[in-house]
Amino acid sequence: MSSLYCNGTSRNLSRKASSRRGAVTLEFAILAIPFFMWILFIFELGYDLFTQEALDAALQSAVRQIQTGNAQGVKTGNDFINSYLCPAARGLLECPKMSISVSTLDATELDYSYAPMPIIQLKGTNIVPFDDAKGGAFCNAMPKQLVLVQALYIGPSFMAGLLPRVFSATYNGSWAHPTLSTAGFVVEPYVASALGTGAAPAC
Repeated sequence: MSSLYCNGTSRNLSRKASSRRGAVTLEFAILAIPFFMWILFIFELGYDLFTQEALDAALQSAVRQIQTGNAQGVKTGNDFINSYLCPAARGLLECPKMSISVSTLDATELDYSYAPMPIIQLKGTNIVPFDDAKGGAFCNAMPKQLVLVQALYIGPSFMAGLLPRVFSATYNGSWAHPTLSTAGFVVEPYVASALGTGAAPAC
């Protein structure tokens, strides 16, 4: 009799353990999706912050060459990226994913005015780099001019495929995340050389 009781108890315990394991599996399945989405969101946020800091630092270093007159001979955005912005990024960003817009501003003592500048160029849900966007010209500056520079970096987006209504920008058919960096400054009164006497073609 005691043997039958023990066997019945063992079977009950085994069923309870199996049921508990099933419950744990179900709980994990319910929580796993939001948990991994949260991890992916943190990863993308960290990547975005890293990209922003790297682009800001690279742009500040690169525009210093315009401000001091060292980039007088540069006539196009691609030349500026290859000669100054990309080296300043120190390999942290992919150079082909960068674009630049450099414009001079007309300033007075009381007010200033400038042509509308592109912030993030979108056509539908597609990102348009500054090089391909109207108003995204490269206009090298002369001494004592006020300059506005915008750099755009198009990096990957890891959450866009999961939340397309929230992260919906695309570039070349793939989900992408645009990062913008802006710098404004007055060009120092350097002595213009023969390289800098003429305005860039886009001015």
